[in-house]
Amino acid sequence: MRLIARLAVLVALLPAPALAQNTQAFYDNYLALRARLDTLVKNRDIAEVMPAFGDQSDPDELEALELRVREIYPRDFENVALIRRHDMDHGFRQELIAFWVGGQYIYVYLLLHDREDGIVALGFNFNSDFDELNTKF
Repeated sequence: MRLIARLAVLVALLPAPALAQNTQAFYDNYLALRARLDTLVKNRDIAEVMPAFGDQSDPDELEALELRVREIYPRDFENVALIRRHDMDHGFRQELIAFWVGGQYIYVYLLLHDREDGIVALGFNFNSDFDELNTKF
């Protein structure tokens, strides 16, 4: 029950404004994007992953968020899997990616645009509540 309460707190700490504050985050290709994402999320480097995917939040706020995430998730994530992908027209797509260790999960939502010169992350959000991000599809 205590874990459920902690996860509920995390959900409250991770609102949708991460998407609203995004600027474009450009990568040469999908493999480069995923390598960066997977490394940062697995290591719980929230203060670094959010700016790497276009979030322009205050660095002090990101550091505080990272500390709260590290309290709730005391171990680095060991596993990652793409659990949902939706291809749209003109190179746009959505992805939902799960990261986990033991029985603790966190989910990442991406809105991407494949272009001739690379790939752009247009939207990024993460949450401990699967349903919260799954409803974006």
